[in-house]
Amino acid sequence: MTIAPAPEAEAAAPITVRVVDRLGRALAGRGLSRRRFLGRVAVVGSALAVGPIRYTLKPGTAYAQVCGTGASCSSGWTAFCCTVNNGANTCPPGSYAAGWWRIDDSPFCMGRARYVIDCNRSPSARCSCRCADDPCDQRRVCCNNFRYGQCNTQVAGVTEVVCRVVTCIAPWDWDPACNRTVRVDNRTRSHNSTCLPQRNATHIDLKYQDMGQTGSILGRPTTPERNGAGNGRYRRYENGSIFYRSATGALAVHGAIDARHRRLGGEAGELGYPTTEVRAVGDGTGLHTRYQRGTIWQRTRSADPVETVGRIDERYRSGGGATGRYGYPTQRIVESGGEMVRFQHSNLAAADGEPIVEVRHDMYDASRRTPAGADGPLGLAILNERLRSGGRYQEFQNGIVVETTAGELVPLGGALLERYRQEGGPGGSLGRPTRAAVNVAGGRGQAVVLANGTIYSAPGTSGTRLLQDPTLSAYQSAGGPGGSLGLPTSETIRVSNGQQRTSFEGGVIVIEPGGSVSVVRPRDATAPDRLASRNPARTSGRTPTSPNHLNR
Repeated sequence: MTIAPAPEAEAAAPITVRVVDRLGRALAGRGLSRRRFLGRVAVVGSALAVGPIRYTLKPGTAYAQVCGTGASCSSGWTAFCCTVNNGANTCPPGSYAAGWWRIDDSPFCMGRARYVIDCNRSPSARCSCRCADDPCDQRRVCCNNFRYGQCNTQVAGVTEVVCRVVTCIAPWDWDPACNRTVRVDNRTRSHNSTCLPQRNATHIDLKYQDMGQTGSILGRPTTPERNGAGNGRYRRYENGSIFYRSATGALAVHGAIDARHRRLGGEAGELGYPTTEVRAVGDGTGLHTRYQRGTIWQRTRSADPVETVGRIDERYRSGGGATGRYGYPTQRIVESGGEMVRFQHSNLAAADGEPIVEVRHDMYDASRRTPAGADGPLGLAILNERLRSGGRYQEFQNGIVVETTAGELVPLGGALLERYRQEGGPGGSLGRPTRAAVNVAGGRGQAVVLANGTIYSAPGTSGTRLLQDPTLSAYQSAGGPGGSLGLPTSETIRVSNGQQRTSFEGGVIVIEPGGSVSVVRPRDATAPDRLASRNPARTSGRTPTSPNHLNR
């Protein structure tokens, strides 16, 4: 049953749509199958897209516009592979590239040379002569026993040509098994099929064709070709994308690298457009793709890709990239104040407004721990690692990591670090910490024990104080911050009589000029109802004498 469109709908349709509909129905004829009917309509539509005025005036040239001359089986030419190979512009199973010829000034390659590559039957395969069943390309399959012979010369003999692959790149670039011996046959200049790019093909169309179309690693298209950011274009496929810019031409990116690029915003994201295709790394196991503003790296085919962007990418590649001293990137960490990339052997950090610095793994791991008295982790490294007083030391945005006298890397920040810096930090007179900073006095304060002193901090109460021997030893003997003295409220001062006095929440430590130590604590308060029973010497008073005792 044929369903005709309503008159008003037909009148409202564009002229090309109306012409295709009418001619398609005219072409259908009595008894024509649905598949062949739809195929003929597609040919007419393609012809209109390629040459609408020419074909509208001369409808009989639809096949010539799209399929070219010699499209019938009786013409004697061999069918295109995409016609008989599910859209794949590749040699089908049971065949091999056996030879090629060139077509000069091809309208299907933007005026450049077009190459036709014969896929001959493999000697061990079987193939029977038939006509291709396509409304456009009905040429022969496995009929013509012929071979030009520039490809796979190690395969002897001549077998039937199964089908033809077409490319706009040289055969030896398409398959290294083809040599450069040139054969030219311009009689086939107009030959084409609906499964191949037409005369109005884009750079992306031709790139996809040369990769093998549905037989390529990209698979089938999932979107039409679209405009991208910055005067570029792109098209998505099942397993990748093709991008075009005039500066680079058409480039294909596939697999996990393309998927990562898409998650980062694609060509409109921080990486921009690709400037290379997917390439092997020099170690033979990894892959990478360069972009306008960075690189995506994949250590193995099954590994998750990781990007390096901007300044870190430049520093990393200048150091040899994945085959250099850093190895492959394993994680990118973006923070509000910059970013860091973890590599196999070390890390690179880029804090905002700071130079790129290297951070060793153990140094970075230590910086992730929040030090006692600080509001959070130390952030990103801002200076390269140094040695101070024989130990490792590195500056971060919100503190430092320093190696203790016992060889442990510990973070230090907040008020403790501020006071430590006043004394010269790790390279000063206090030396390095003996262990990590800790909370003291039931969490009311913090302390860091150093080689030559201890710094105590109690924010909002007694402040930050440095204690050194002999006061420090006396304080520790009296129980330290957990004892009755509590936290220090002053540092040690010298008075006019030569004493050293240090105040605490619960008393004072006094060091006499001769070295003797005394701890002075405040007296207990005496209740008012007990004052009558005590004299100034704090001894019991006399018992009151009754008047009748006075005469005795």
